[in-house]
Amino acid sequence: MKVTLLGTGGMIPTLHRNLPSIALQREGDLFLFDCGEGTQIQFVRASLSFGKLFAIFLSHLHGDHVTGLPGLLMTIMQQSREKPLLIFGPPGTREYVNISRKCLGFTPSYLLDIREISEGRFYSGAGFRMEAILLDHRIPTFAFSLTEDPRPGCFFPDKARELGVPEGPLFGKLQRGETLTLEDGKTVTPEMVMGPSRKGRKFVYVSDTRPCAQVVKFAREADFLIHEGMFSSEMEEDARKKGHSTAAQAARIAREAGAKRLVITHISSRYRRINELLSEARSVFPGAIIGRDLMEFEIPMHK
Repeated sequence: MKVTLLGTGGMIPTLHRNLPSIALQREGDLFLFDCGEGTQIQFVRASLSFGKLFAIFLSHLHGDHVTGLPGLLMTIMQQSREKPLLIFGPPGTREYVNISRKCLGFTPSYLLDIREISEGRFYSGAGFRMEAILLDHRIPTFAFSLTEDPRPGCFFPDKARELGVPEGPLFGKLQRGETLTLEDGKTVTPEMVMGPSRKGRKFVYVSDTRPCAQVVKFAREADFLIHEGMFSSEMEEDARKKGHSTAAQAARIAREAGAKRLVITHISSRYRRINELLSEARSVFPGAIIGRDLMEFEIPMHK
C-alpha cells in the first residue's frame, strides 16, 4: 500500500496546501478519499494514473471536499475509460453528481456507479473490505477504513519435502490452503508446512470531526491513520464550534486507538508554519506527522 497526500488543507486553499484529497494505491488499484478543488492537477503532480482509479469515497458534501469531483470526472472521460467508476458517499451524493453533470453538460462515456452508504461494512473487494462510521461534524460525515483480509502464513518448503511433497504445483496448492493426498496415501495439510496467518493492513481516514469515542474503536490498531487536526490547542473552543479537532486531540485519538502511524491533515490556512501543531501533537503521540501536499508513505505488510 502507498498513500499520497494530494490535499492537506481545509476550507480555504493556499499556495502551499490544496483542499482535502488522499490517494491510496493497493494491488494496482487506486482509491481516492475526498476530492477537493485541484485534485486532478495533484494527480498529475504525483504521477498517479487516472486509469487505475477504482473508487472515490466522499466523507461529506461540504464544498472543500467535493468541488474537485466534476473536473476529475470530465478528465477521466478523456482517458478512454471503459470500466465502471465507483463513488461512495453520504445521502445526497447522487444528486450532487447528477446536478453537476447537468449544469456542466457532460455525460461520462463510462459507467458511474454511485452508492449512498450508511454505517458499517459497505463494500467487499478482492482481499479487502470497506467500513464506515458517522463522525461528529455539522452535517452527516463518514470516516472510512480499508482492512485487508489475513494473508496465509509463511510456507516452509523444507517441511514439505520432509513430508514427501515433490516441488512444483503441489507446493502452490498447499500455499493456497489446499490439503494434499500423496501417492502413498499420506495426507498433508497446509498447517503442517505453513506458519500462522498474518494480519492484513488497516488504513483509516477520518475527515472533519470533533473528537469522538467511536473513532478510537474504529481506528483500533490501524497501521495508518489520517485524522484531521485543523487547529492548535489555543483554538480548541473554535474547533468545537466548527465541528473540528485540534492536532493534539487527533494525537490523543491515535494514542488511545493504538494506531501505528498518524498523519494529521485538514490544516487551517491560518498556519503557515507547522511547528506549534507538530509540537502539540508529538507531546501526545511522538511519531505524529503534520501532512504536506504530495507527501508519500508506504504501508508495509505484516511479517
